[in-house]
Amino acid sequence: MTQTTSSTQLDIAGIAAALKGKIRGQAVAVTLFRDEIHPAYTSSERVDACAILRIARDEDRPVHMNSENHDCSHGSFLTGFDDGNELIASGRLLPVFIPAYTDHAGLAVNSGKFRLPTGSMKGLGAAPLEKVPAGAEIEWIVVVCEPVMAGQIAAARAVEDGVQPSAAAGSSFCSDAFVTPFFEENVILTTGDFGGRMNNKLKPTEMFVIVPTRWANNLISILGATPDVKGLYEATRTEESNYWDRKKEREAKADAREAAYAAGQTSRGDDAAAKAGLKVSMDWDEDAVAMIAKAPKFVRKFAVGNMEDFAAQNGYDRITGEVVKEQMAQAGVSGMGGPDGEGGSKNPLKKLFGRKKKD
Repeated sequence: MTQTTSSTQLDIAGIAAALKGKIRGQAVAVTLFRDEIHPAYTSSERVDACAILRIARDEDRPVHMNSENHDCSHGSFLTGFDDGNELIASGRLLPVFIPAYTDHAGLAVNSGKFRLPTGSMKGLGAAPLEKVPAGAEIEWIVVVCEPVMAGQIAAARAVEDGVQPSAAAGSSFCSDAFVTPFFEENVILTTGDFGGRMNNKLKPTEMFVIVPTRWANNLISILGATPDVKGLYEATRTEESNYWDRKKEREAKADAREAAYAAGQTSRGDDAAAKAGLKVSMDWDEDAVAMIAKAPKFVRKFAVGNMEDFAAQNGYDRITGEVVKEQMAQAGVSGMGGPDGEGGSKNPLKKLFGRKKKD
């Protein structure tokens, strides 16, 4: 399914498929209602502006907020639905309640590119990306994910023209989610403020990425193409790197184990590794082999080397499932914010590098 929006033909089905399992729930499409609110969005409860993103994501339906349908006066001010009271309009809201802010900083955060012009919008809408009502333009999409995936998703523009994403922290999430994208057609990587995180029920390990439609189709190639992980890594190693000595040593040990396996001198781990097509240089438990074997073929050899280096550096003489989990946790890929429960993933390597292409 494609949808023309803001002069961009979006491959919505392709984007959704590329993001599946790599983000919390589903991507949310944001619509700015400049003239009138789309009829499909009008049945909405009063919530904080940023909460419409969570409702669309978790309750799988379109929602909106406007000057009369909101529950946050600061969000209503930042999104241009009213001029705010004196405390908000002057910017004193921040230094009064967050003493670290100066009066000058508070005013700056509440003005300029951090606030929509008063009266410029009739409303803001949010809907699940794959269920955007016909006739509603998609301005940008918002996803929630863990940093390991946020880094890839946030490259949606950089892979095309080299411009890095904007990073936001310390400001209102209403500005990050609805205002800054209006002024800047750039990807935004943001932790969100306390209210934004609370209203969107983020876990401590999660963050937001906001991708304008101009760059959204690039997510398909970023998350769907097969990278040469090992080639990229080795291309960055210097000639003097001890990586090459470790590689030679591992290969020699692996060759010896393969010869022993061929001669019938096997362990259960060696047998499991051979059946999975993995070349190992030390003892592996079957469950550890099974975890690596679930990853796409192109990353398995690289993963084996990483695991064995990690084991050697930490004094492990055998790689167990727990060692694999420990290495993944230290590498930041222990959870993907996907559908497998509390911040974790049953198969993080597959979540990180999973592709449509069959092995």
